[in-house]
Amino acid sequence: MLNRAKVQMSDPVFEEDGPSGRGIPNPLAGFDFVAAFRRQFWVLVGATSVGVLVGLVYLAQAIPTYTSSVSILIDARKVGMTAATPLEGSLTFEAGAIDSQLQILMSDKLAGAVATRLGLQNNQAFIDPPGSFLSELKSDVTGALRSGINWVRGTAPSPEVMDLPEPFRLLIASRRLQSNLQVGRIGRTYVFSVSYTDRDPALAQSIAGQYSNAYLEDQLDSKFDATRRATNWMEERIRDLRAQSLSADEAVQKYKADNNLVAASGRLLDDQTLTDATTRLTVAQNALDEASARYQRLKQIVDNQDVNASLTESFENPNIAQLRARYLQSAKLESEISAQYGTDHQAAQKARRDMAEYTRLIFAELGNLLPGYESDVTIARSQVTSVENTIDQLRQTSAVNDTAMVKLRSLEQESETLKVLYSTFLQKAQEMQQQQSFPVTDARVISDASIPTAPSSPKKPLTLAIFLILGGAIGLGIGLIREWRDRGLRTATQIRDELGLEFIANIPVIDLPVGPSSAPRPRQPGELRSADGAPMRRQTVSSDRMLQRVVDDPFSQFAESIRALRFKMSTEFPKRKGIVIGMVSMFPDEGKTTIAKNLASSIALQGTSTMLIDGDLRNPSLTASLLSGPKTGLVDVLSGRANLADVTAHEPETGLSFLAAGTRTRAIADIFGSAKAQELIDHLRRQHDVIIIDFPPVGALTDAMAAASMVDGYFFVAHWGKTPRHVIREFTENHPEVTDKVLGVVLNKVDLKKLGRYGSYQGNPEYAIYAQKYFATSIPANRA
Repeated sequence: MLNRAKVQMSDPVFEEDGPSGRGIPNPLAGFDFVAAFRRQFWVLVGATSVGVLVGLVYLAQAIPTYTSSVSILIDARKVGMTAATPLEGSLTFEAGAIDSQLQILMSDKLAGAVATRLGLQNNQAFIDPPGSFLSELKSDVTGALRSGINWVRGTAPSPEVMDLPEPFRLLIASRRLQSNLQVGRIGRTYVFSVSYTDRDPALAQSIAGQYSNAYLEDQLDSKFDATRRATNWMEERIRDLRAQSLSADEAVQKYKADNNLVAASGRLLDDQTLTDATTRLTVAQNALDEASARYQRLKQIVDNQDVNASLTESFENPNIAQLRARYLQSAKLESEISAQYGTDHQAAQKARRDMAEYTRLIFAELGNLLPGYESDVTIARSQVTSVENTIDQLRQTSAVNDTAMVKLRSLEQESETLKVLYSTFLQKAQEMQQQQSFPVTDARVISDASIPTAPSSPKKPLTLAIFLILGGAIGLGIGLIREWRDRGLRTATQIRDELGLEFIANIPVIDLPVGPSSAPRPRQPGELRSADGAPMRRQTVSSDRMLQRVVDDPFSQFAESIRALRFKMSTEFPKRKGIVIGMVSMFPDEGKTTIAKNLASSIALQGTSTMLIDGDLRNPSLTASLLSGPKTGLVDVLSGRANLADVTAHEPETGLSFLAAGTRTRAIADIFGSAKAQELIDHLRRQHDVIIIDFPPVGALTDAMAAASMVDGYFFVAHWGKTPRHVIREFTENHPEVTDKVLGVVLNKVDLKKLGRYGSYQGNPEYAIYAQKYFATSIPANRA
């Protein structure tokens, strides 16, 4: 293992979740939105431009339409003759009533009325208007398809719109009216806005105005029809009630005649006679009581000879009154004489005798009155008896008529009820006739329709803004998809944070100039001989100028990047001889072989003894590029078929030693895990300062893992923007024997112009201006 500090593995894709520390995915962690915007800037610009262009094309072919509006107030108050109460302003519509008026405005009936009034069913420009370029193109295509289908089926072609019967054309016109009509309530008011949109501004105004007129007339017609229907029903009901009332009255009269029930002043005669007899009985009983009282009182006075009690009768009988006066005079005279002369005086005695005589005469007169009082009592008693007999007879007659009276009252009640109903319905009918003669609607127009001067659609600024936003959204979506699909390594930060490895260098992509200088060098034979026939050293001649890049252009940015690898080796292995470095990559064609060859040539140019080994035994591309003639090499040396010195080639410009892959055999799969390979590497360590082995891709073969025990360090080559990060990460996690010896990652085929979009100063044009002066033969943007 290398004795160096490793970069701590971190994972920005996961975050800690609570005290448990369990990771949850966070796809936006560490995402640089500004850099992403810079990378996808032209995608956004292109998509936005396309959106604006499409919007302009749409506006160029779109047909402008005009909207005319009319405002209608739905007034819930009753006015004029229909006002029921003085509090008219307190009457309001319910929400359901308002929605009902909206439905009336959008109804088929109203649309048909407007179409009929304006004759729209005969207006071809209205029911079959020409469309825009796109709509006409669509109609032509669908029409052609429909015609083809009809021809295949053998059916007749569809008739033209104007050839249809008028009811169908009226239906089409009504549907078109409804489709272009907009009806809405303005805020929380009782005002409705009725708007119609059409290509012809004058026609739009006419239709909007006719809608308001048709609605008002429909309101009047509906009220008139409702009142008329109610009046007709009321009149029929009144006729029935009148007939029923007459029938009920006739039934009452007939029942009275059949049952001898004679009435006077609204009462039956028997009932009236009984009432009168009862009154007379009361009067007779009072008279009898009075006569009996007077008789008893007079009889008591006579029996008791009470002079003072006779005073009452003295007022009614003049004789008794005269005797009473004389009695009083004698009593007064007797009192005066007795007081003056004494009671024994003759005058007093005479006065007392007169008083006694007068008393006798008074009571004699009262006794004569007793028979008359007694006769009055007898007469009064006979009157009471007579009245009582009459009442008994009347009661007997009334008892006979009680049953008949029950039914009579029922008939009279029914007759009175029918009379009241008849009177009520007659009054209502007169009121409804009055209302019918005053047609008043609950709606009125508060804003008439006017001819629109500017088109309502399409709204050019809004349409362009929508297409601009739509194009930007599509561009943003494309950019996000591109960013999401960009799984490759592009920056040193990704290498350190996601892989836990060190970043070494960006190897720029190179485009070799086209011309004679770009032609491959002529191949030399694999072995050269001197004049005396003795063999000379085997030489390498590259047919690929990229393998000679550091030799041909040592001051280029490519060569500077290769020197970064060399510097990393000197830092990790200071003053050490026999270093074995493995060049690995995940997949083929990532430039690992080119970097290995140029790194080896760069080290050899410094005078360091360097050996380059083609370790890709199955696809020895390095061997094919550097040698011609016999391809004997590593496999032949390990198998004993060749000598190391004989198969080793040398690069004349740098003195680099090269060991080819050798002849392919069945044993090449396990060659790096063999003891002979370990012995060969140990032998090469003693002869050379640096040994570089170009291994096959680790994503396909295990040769690099098998040679881990003999390798001091690995350089991991990744194709910039192509090699998936997660694949490298999985490899480094599953193969610690290689990971622990990885010196760092080299990004190859880097587009320096695009690198600045990923946050690297090396690709930033501001820094590139200063960097160019240090590369004498800088070559424009290129490939490797």
